Amino acid sequence: MLTFNKLAARTYDMVGTPNDGGVTQANIAQDINQGLRLFKNAARRYWTRKEVTASLVNAQQDYQLPADFVRATEVKITAGGIVYPLTEVPSEHKWNELNIIPAVTIYIPTMFFIKGFNVVSIWPAPSTSNVGTLSVSYEPRLPDYSLADVTGTASVSNGSQTVTDSSSSFTQSMVNGWFSVTDGTGGNWYQIASVADSSHLTLANFYQDQTNASAPYIIGAAPDIPEDYHMGLVYYAAYQFYLKRKDIANANQYLSLFQNLLDQYQETYAAKTTGIVFTKQAGDIYNIFNVPPTGLSG
Repeated sequence: MLTFNKLAARTYDMVGTPNDGGVTQANIAQDINQGLRLFKNAARRYWTRKEVTASLVNAQQDYQLPADFVRATEVKITAGGIVYPLTEVPSEHKWNELNIIPAVTIYIPTMFFIKGFNVVSIWPAPSTSNVGTLSVSYEPRLPDYSLADVTGTASVSNGSQTVTDSSSSFTQSMVNGWFSVTDGTGGNWYQIASVADSSHLTLANFYQDQTNASAPYIIGAAPDIPEDYHMGLVYYAAYQFYLKRKDIANANQYLSLFQNLLDQYQETYAAKTTGIVFTKQAGDIYNIFNVPPTGLSG
């Protein structure tokens, strides 16, 4: 996995160290983030889906959406162990028609409407509180990544989610960053779920590598797309570098490299599950009639 610092360093490897004052680390980081957005948009339904929930409140129609909400993919209510998908109201005009008599309530709402960018409204309003849970699956706005790489020594234990650093190097900015041991006893990358204090953090997954009381580590922000495609972000930043300098030949070269990886990524990850390919085995004879074949005579 390449952290954002390493992605920027690889970009500088390709374009050299500019001396015209027009490129800074911030410019490179911005272009890397934009390249990531293009990758995430190619398969964002599956790779970036989030879900928020709220208990239904008596006679309440409006519920606040999270700050990173872009658009809903599914709105549903769970009540009594049954999931009720809601139908989207197609227009504000239709929504206003439905709410001509706002006092109408029912046990389970059946429709929803997204108001602006931060409110989901349901219809009819539920007739009692706590009868069910409203769930909204959505595509989130992609944040800009900028966490610098941090290195140190920590204690890790196989099967535990807790990482301890006696030198007190952990900060809250590391949440959602990635942790990896660098001495060969590990190698997997683990997302950071929370930071309890400057000496203790919690991984999103259980640590699955060797127990090590003094493991050198690295923590950094990293693109949450498969590692096979991280170089695509480097190619995009290099493309932008040469495009800004009107070096069309080099710009097109890196654009082609970027587009090839983007096409591969979209083909592989635009679906939610992997495909299964059945290959014909030697000696097999396919029978399209689903009956035992008969021998030839004559």
